[in-house]
Amino acid sequence: MIKRIVMVILISFGLTACQSGIIEKIVKAPEVKSIQLKSFSAQDKTVVFDVGLFNPNAFSLPIDGFDGGIKLNGFDVGKFAAKTDASLPAKEVQTITLPITLDAEMFGKAARSVLSEGQALYNFKGGVDTSVGTVPFSQDGELSMQDIIKTLMPSFGF
Repeated sequence: MIKRIVMVILISFGLTACQSGIIEKIVKAPEVKSIQLKSFSAQDKTVVFDVGLFNPNAFSLPIDGFDGGIKLNGFDVGKFAAKTDASLPAKEVQTITLPITLDAEMFGKAARSVLSEGQALYNFKGGVDTSVGTVPFSQDGELSMQDIIKTLMPSFGF
């Protein structure tokens, strides 16, 4: 009897693993199409980005939330987590606003590297929590120097 129960449990776990593998093949990851700096507050240690997510699937993708982090010039400057009950429409780009909590020390190091190197390379990595599981995403790019100057020197009126 115990062997049967254990066997049923093992088969259930096996079927669940197979189903999750099938789902990963059917559901395509949302693609990051744009990242734009929306606001920055050194006092609150937050930066807000508007992220354009494209759903490449032929069906809308319900989302529960997001989490991940961002690197600026190789420095881990912040983490984000947001809950939502939105859906990404099929074959469309939807802009999502993500607040990111900054690590003040690491952001200071990254800001110095931006000023010395003259570039602001980012790596935005995380996951979108959907009804079928977490779908990872990653985007590398470069923020404009105008946005960085606004971020670092808001009192100069740029």
